[in-house]
Amino acid sequence: MAYSCTDFVDDVLNDMVIRSWIKPEQYEPDDPQAQCNAVVVAIADADVSLRLAADAKQFNAELLDAVETLTGIAEQHGALALANVVYLQAAILKGGVIELTRDEAENFTFVRDLPSGGRWWQSIKLIE
Repeated sequence: MAYSCTDFVDDVLNDMVIRSWIKPEQYEPDDPQAQCNAVVVAIADADVSLRLAADAKQFNAELLDAVETLTGIAEQHGALALANVVYLQAAILKGGVIELTRDEAENFTFVRDLPSGGRWWQSIKLIE
């Protein structure tokens, strides 16, 4: 039995539903345009997620190159700075921000000194 284009589409859609990348409610079984739209949106979302994951990985690599150990951050800058590093990496991964007071930010400037520090600093919002 030959594998048809319809079989291929069904397999792709079913796999994406299983992975929770799309929902069956997003398209009708006999509506190829709606099926295509659902898949294209899922691919775009995955592309953003992959970019954010790569950014978070790069942040971690730059950080560890600069400080050698995470405990070194706590020893040199305090436990709050170490906690904020973890929060910042999570924010980068999600495309969000962390909020720091001016005092916290002053004790967190070592992030600005990283090779991509200006980029990472964009994920920090100063609060009063």
